[in-house]
Amino acid sequence: MSLATRYQEKRDYIRMRVETPVTLTFGDRTLQCVCVDLSGTGMCLELNDELNIGDEAVAYMPSYQNKFDALNACIRIKRVMQDGDVYCYGAEIIEILG
Repeated sequence: MSLATRYQEKRDYIRMRVETPVTLTFGDRTLQCVCVDLSGTGMCLELNDELNIGDEAVAYMPSYQNKFDALNACIRIKRVMQDGDVYCYGAEIIEILG
């Protein structure tokens, strides 16, 4: 069993690959990005814009099926990885909004 596998098994929530568009709203600033994966406590977001650790935003992920509501949540940026001009952010879900 690899170290990565052992680490993943200790997570409280399973990450689901979703690859879906998300709108981030920072006050009066709106950015479009892609949610790469989603769990019960956070999400991984890819975008070309630079954000700061600790930034908070409202993340809106539309639903493409009538039986599921859209996800509207307050998030906080916790970590970042950069590959060229693409940033991958780990974000914590602080609160699910109604």
